[in-house]
Amino acid sequence: HFEQLPDLWKWIEQAPFSFTVKVAMKTVVITAHRASVVAYAQWDHIDLSSCVWTVPERDVEGVQEGLMKSGREFACKLPEALCDELKALDTDRKSEQYVFCLDGAKPINPETLRRNFMKFGPISSHGFRSTFKVWCLNQEPPVDDFLADRYLDHRLVGLDKHYRRDSLFTKRAELAERYC
Repeated sequence: HFEQLPDLWKWIEQAPFSFTVKVAMKTVVITAHRASVVAYAQWDHIDLSSCVWTVPERDVEGVQEGLMKSGREFACKLPEALCDELKALDTDRKSEQYVFCLDGAKPINPETLRRNFMKFGPISSHGFRSTFKVWCLNQEPPVDDFLADRYLDHRLVGLDKHYRRDSLFTKRAELAERYC
C-alpha cells in the first residue's frame, strides 16, 4: 500500500545491502519501471547533468533485456535526490556499461531486486506500478489519470497512438519529484 512507502524507503536505507543495490531498489520504487529495466540500466542511457534517463525502445519480438516492453523509447527525469545517488555511483563506477553492477562485468540480477523487496514484506517490484496509481488517486487533488498513465508509459484504454503526441515530460518530472 502506498502508505507503507516511507517505511519501505527507511528500510531500504537501513538494510544490509550494497549502496548499488539500494539505489537500484529506490529506482524501482520511484520510476515504477520493471525490475529488469532497472537492473539492466546502462550509463549511456542516463544524462547525469540533466537527470534524464532515456530507456531505449526494443524490438517487440526481441529478447534484449532492460529496454521498454512497449517497444517505444521512454525518457523520464529522475528526482534530484535519486540523481544525486546515481552521481555517487558514477564516481565509484564498477562497470562502464551497467549502472547497477557489483562485479564490474554483469548487471545485478532482476531477481535480486525482487527477493530483496520480499524481505520487507509480501510485495513485488511490479506492484509498484499499481502502488503509484493508487498513490495518485489519493492525492489532493487526485493526479490526473492520463498523467499517471503517461508516468508509467501505460497504453491507455480507448486511446491509440494518435493521442500519444505529448509525453507530458515536464509534468511527469514534477510528479516524480513530488512522489519521491
